[in-house]
Amino acid sequence: MSDCLARRQALASLGWGALALSAAGPVLAQAPALRFSGAYGDAVFHTQNLRQFARRASELLARPIELSVNAQLKPMAEVLPALASGELAFGEVLMSSYGSKYPLLAMDSLPFIVRGFEDASHMWESSRQVISDDLLSRGVRLLYAVPWPGQGLYSRTPVTLLSDLKGLRFRVYNDTTKRLAELSGAVPTTIAAQDLSKALEAGQVDAMMTSSTTGVDSQAWKAMKYFVDLRAWIPKNMVCVSEKVWQGFSPSQQKELLQAAHQAELQGWQMARDADEAAKKLLTEQKIRVMLPTAELRRTLDQLGERFGREWAQKAGIPGTQALLGYYGRRG
Repeated sequence: MSDCLARRQALASLGWGALALSAAGPVLAQAPALRFSGAYGDAVFHTQNLRQFARRASELLARPIELSVNAQLKPMAEVLPALASGELAFGEVLMSSYGSKYPLLAMDSLPFIVRGFEDASHMWESSRQVISDDLLSRGVRLLYAVPWPGQGLYSRTPVTLLSDLKGLRFRVYNDTTKRLAELSGAVPTTIAAQDLSKALEAGQVDAMMTSSTTGVDSQAWKAMKYFVDLRAWIPKNMVCVSEKVWQGFSPSQQKELLQAAHQAELQGWQMARDADEAAKKLLTEQKIRVMLPTAELRRTLDQLGERFGREWAQKAGIPGTQALLGYYGRRG
């Protein structure tokens, strides 16, 4: 067995799934590995896209990349600080998971402002620069962002008006869902994501807001009969690099890495669309009725969206307000 092959096998045996590309040859073995924290498991399209980007980055940088998925390397809440310090080279986070600390990052989780992927794309175009600048001021450089399918409403009984949620046990998991429960008169029920499938099977939830794909993952059909495709908000995952690490790359490597990130972003958005369509098809096959919101429900939610947007703009300041106005201008 050659020394090069032995080194590649040793890297592959690491518990974090190290990526070592033979195209870079012996150079990979000499340079220290770059640590990359992924947030989700291999079944998620985000991770599939992430692996492709990591392989490409390893080729471009001529260095091994140790990619750990499912937040095994770092809890999501610790990823941005670890990037800022240089402890991590690359990291993936749900953008809105940092929204309480950094209000600009909560923009894509504002409810009832976008109505689909096209709107979400307009929002990203209007907010990308201010978010990128905000991150860079904290020692983190944004590479790309990819959405999840939009959030929809699952329920045991039909929901054509917001008031139809009154008295129902409504799953809450963030400030937005808590506000929705309060405004609709629903009974807030806190259930962690990992416990959702069991809670549905046990009949502990009457309604919940989540994506088509999460509904499939949790087998929502165990309890739910309806899915209103609200596309209430379309959150994104960000993939970032430590600015300290970035400055160690050559100008040509930086340029090529940005090009690879651009391709990963384009591919990831298409994967999100495909995953959404496939999930809704499966929900239908499992006898869940998939529908669009009624005109009256949409009007109510649009009014709430304006209210949530104004409240957020006060926290996000002038950059956030300008980004939100820019989005409305792009959407028309």
